[in-house]
Amino acid sequence: MHKIFLIALPILFWLGFSEKPIEEKNWPSELNTAQNTVYLNQLQKDVIFELNKVRSNPKRFAEAYMEDLRTAFDGKLYTYPGQVTIRSQEGIRPLNECIQFLKKTDPTAILNPAEGLAKASNELVTDQQKHGGIGHIARNGSTPQKRIEKYGDWDICSAEDITYGSFEARQIVIALLIDDGVPDRGHRKNIMNPCFHFAGVANGDHPSYQSMCVIDYAGVYRTK
Repeated sequence: MHKIFLIALPILFWLGFSEKPIEEKNWPSELNTAQNTVYLNQLQKDVIFELNKVRSNPKRFAEAYMEDLRTAFDGKLYTYPGQVTIRSQEGIRPLNECIQFLKKTDPTAILNPAEGLAKASNELVTDQQKHGGIGHIARNGSTPQKRIEKYGDWDICSAEDITYGSFEARQIVIALLIDDGVPDRGHRKNIMNPCFHFAGVANGDHPSYQSMCVIDYAGVYRTK
């Protein structure tokens, strides 16, 4: 068994550009594995849908949703009409790198929602909403592994990703894929890791970064 716990630094990638409607409509409905869950809100369901889009067809995801982001950059700054200018750490390089990576990456298994993983994710969101801070360790000292094991039994592999300052499902997933400022692109690796078959998502307000989203993954997971 192995564990991978990574955090996305507070970077916001605003996706206000025009998307390609035909691409949005023609994604297979079976990718929306969380659509009928009662314990996830709409954004959380949509995060799993976006994760499954990129896992099932990385090349298509890059072409449909990421290539247009190139026009938003000016050096390390990127701006979209109606939005504030954001300073990235690396500029356009990780975006270009990610697009090329996705175009060369084979599809992998889609993710199914797990209530226990959602509860584990929500525990950290609730903690940081109250106490602030960033990172994987809650105020009471709990780690991702402890939270994941509190609500279920996992096997093979597990991981946790966190992003701050992203407000829409696709925005969250793309920020993790680009992984600006993370040398080993560990969040991107988590999203495309074929070991994972289950995921749980939680999101909420954050006192410093306005919003946060936590995604917990597992290879095998049985909610208690």
